[in-house]
This record gives sequence, C-alpha cells and structure tokens, in this order.
Amino acid sequence: MILSDLLRNTSVPLPGNLATVEITSVEEDSRNVIAGSLFVALRGFKTDGHIHIKQALDSGAAAVLAERQISDDNRICVNPDHDNRGILSLIAARFYNYPWEELVTVGITGTNGKTSTARMLHWVLEKHGMQSGIMGTIGHLVGGEEAQAKMTTPGALVTAGMMREMVRKGDRCCIMEVSSHALSLSRVDDVRFDAALFTNITQDHLDFHQSMEEYFNSKMHLFDLLKNNGTSIVGTYSDGFPSIDGAVTFGLRENDTYRVSTVFGELGRISFQLQTDGISVPVEMSIPGKFNIFNAAGAMAAAIELGIDPISASASLKDFPGVPGRFQSVNLGQDFLVAVDYAHTPDALERILRQASELTANRVITVFGAGGDRDSSKRPIMGQIADSIADIVIITSDNPRTEDPDSIISDITAGLSSESQSRVIVEPDRRAAIRSAISVAQTGDVVIIAGKGHEDYQILGKKRIHFDDREEAAAALEEVLE
Repeated sequence: MILSDLLRNTSVPLPGNLATVEITSVEEDSRNVIAGSLFVALRGFKTDGHIHIKQALDSGAAAVLAERQISDDNRICVNPDHDNRGILSLIAARFYNYPWEELVTVGITGTNGKTSTARMLHWVLEKHGMQSGIMGTIGHLVGGEEAQAKMTTPGALVTAGMMREMVRKGDRCCIMEVSSHALSLSRVDDVRFDAALFTNITQDHLDFHQSMEEYFNSKMHLFDLLKNNGTSIVGTYSDGFPSIDGAVTFGLRENDTYRVSTVFGELGRISFQLQTDGISVPVEMSIPGKFNIFNAAGAMAAAIELGIDPISASASLKDFPGVPGRFQSVNLGQDFLVAVDYAHTPDALERILRQASELTANRVITVFGAGGDRDSSKRPIMGQIADSIADIVIITSDNPRTEDPDSIISDITAGLSSESQSRVIVEPDRRAAIRSAISVAQTGDVVIIAGKGHEDYQILGKKRIHFDDREEAAAALEEVLE
C-alpha cells in the first residue's frame, strides 16, 4: 500500500517524495523495521520512540511518521496533531483492510469477569460450529492456535494484524477483552463490534486513570465502537452499571432482558434460571463460584443476541471446563480445598472470599498481596476485606516490581483492625506464604491463593522470574501429604 493511501484524509502533510512510496509493513517497534517499513514513533510511558528513528531509518524504513521534527531527513513526515496513537489505529485499520468487517466481533469490558465471560462465550460459539478467535488476559487464540498475551488488549497494529490472521485461518468470530487502557490509548479506535458487553465496574487502575469517573468513561468508549445495528449488553447485577438507550441487560432485576433467578452454588457446581422472552432456561455448570453465574449469564446473553438458541446455548455450557487461574482447584487428595484465583481488586477479592466462606465447613484461609507500581489506594481496602471475611490472613508479595515489598505490605496492613493481629501472618516470600497457608489448613478449610491466577511469573524489580501459584500450592501439598 502506498503511503498517501495510508494517510489519506489526515492532517499529515506528505513531502512529494513520500506520497507514492510503497509501504511493506507498519511498525511501532524499531527493532522490527525492515526495508520498506513505515515506522510510527510513539511517546510511551517509559521510553520515546523518537529516539529510535535513526535506527529505523538505518534498518531500511521507507518513511517515518513522527510527532515532532527530528531532522531534515526527507523520509520523515510530521503529524501536526502531535499524537500518533490515534492515527496509528487508523493506519493499522487501512493496512490490514478492516478485518473486523469480515468477522462477527464481540468486545467485552469491565473490571472483573471479562476473561471468564469471553471463554464461556467462545465455548458456546465453538459448540455451534462457529470457529472463534480470542484476545484476552490469559492468552490469545487464532485459528485454534494459542498465542501468549503480553497484555489484555494488544496495541492497534497487533490487534488489526491478529484479526486479519483470524480471517485467514478461518475464524468467523473474534471475542476481545477490551481493557480501559486500550480504550484510553486509542488501541481499538477503528475496530468495530457487533456486540459490546459491560460486566461491572469497581476500583482498579487508579494509578493510570485519575478518578473512578475517568475510569468509567474510558470503559464507555467501547459503546462508541459498535457497528451499525450493533448491540449493547449491560450487566446490572453490580452497582455502577451504565444506563444506555436500547441496551439489552442481564442481572437480577425484574425488567432485565435476561433475568437471573433461582441461584444455587456448591463446591464444584453452579446453577440458575435465565428468564428471557417468556421462557425460563435452566443453566447448570460444573465449576465453582456463584460469581460465575453472572459471567455465564453475560455469555448466554451475547450468544443469544448473536442468534444462538437459548436452550442450545445452555446445553453447551454444561461441560464448560472452567478458566485457568479463575477459582482453579489444586487437588492432590487433601481433605480441604485449595484454589488459585486472579482476584486482585477489592471487589474480586471480596467475592472470592465470600464464596469461600459459603463453601467451607470450617475456616477460610487467604494468601494475597498487591502489585507494585500500581494503584496503591486499593491496598488498605483489600486488607480490610480480607480481615473482615477470612479466618486466617497471610499477606505476601504479588508482583512488587520496583516498589519495596515491605512498603506494599505496610499499605495493606493499614486496613486491618487492631483486633486481627493474632490471625494475620506477614510473609513477604510468596512461596513461603503459600506453604504456610497449606501447612495450617485443616479438614474442611478453604484456602484461597489470590492475585496472580493464571500468571506463571513474578516481577521482582524489572526482572520476571518463573513463579506459578498452582505449582507452588501443589508442591506444598505434596510436603503436607507425605
């Protein structure tokens, strides 16, 4: 594609020598530049792509799009709006020829439940012969092949390129978890969705968003990206849900389009009735956690809106195997439950611990921490929640990153009551903390290891080391059961 086509109807002036240049690839990482590439320089949070322009040109870039004048090299054009993120989304859409127009696309946003809802919907669609790709937190799926995810929603170039690959490999649908970061940073500004689904909103990412209002508004941008006749789907089961004209809703209210009732949950099984269009559809799944009822209801609502029969959709979910790292049991035959969960927000931690308290025949024991270089205001709230629900609280490190782990733990313990000290253990070493929890567990207890879920690493400083809560829990159980 020639550069003038990529940049048509934008405010970027093109020197005459660049207008007809053939662009073979578009790159935002100078290390990926090859002969014929367009290098788009972005200002990041940790580095500035403009310092790599010379490297890109030396590697054969046919043209560079910069946000400011760097040199008089005639291969550089400058965006007068000084914001390449928005224009990169447009360029990616044009370069990969709008692949979302050849796919049924579902975007899912919200603080909690995105991954489980996406995976449940994927399961239903696949059961109905609709080969589907996924972009999300625990990994991407393209043409039936797994790909590692570095972030929940990739950048604009990766997103458009991956969706084009989905089309090439025979996927008919793309289910995308859409993060607030992606919506704020223009990663999906030119993607269009057949359905946009909102799960819930609770405190998270206030290190990035300056307020809950800003966080909420970023989520709402997803509904601006619907295709003509696209469907808005809103969960009403949690406080703070948006009121959107024409939206279909799912939740506990009498007037919800998809009304959840007759809720039941026990260890390893949930069930409910989903009432819609005058019929009541029984839904039963062999997974734990009542909160999964609303994830399933959202997935059912999306599937039905995409044309799947309600009874058939429900039947598909019966053998859904669960989601890695979401209330995932680690069972070596012990007489107490050990489960690993991704809960890393106050709301998610409260929900998982309340579920644990309903399941236990004895005590709730929890191991959790909080991420470093992230929203610190949620730390004491999480401490208070654990203190109020769990019988034994073990506070440890999560991904401390460049923060002092002891400082993070101190923020968490600020939320504890003065009476709780006898049942609180502080152990910064996460491996030792998990072993401590399992060593004190008794018959009928429920041990919740929260915060990292599917992640198989821990970030210490700027170094990523292998660390998997599931592996550590299994190793600790082996020691106890010897």
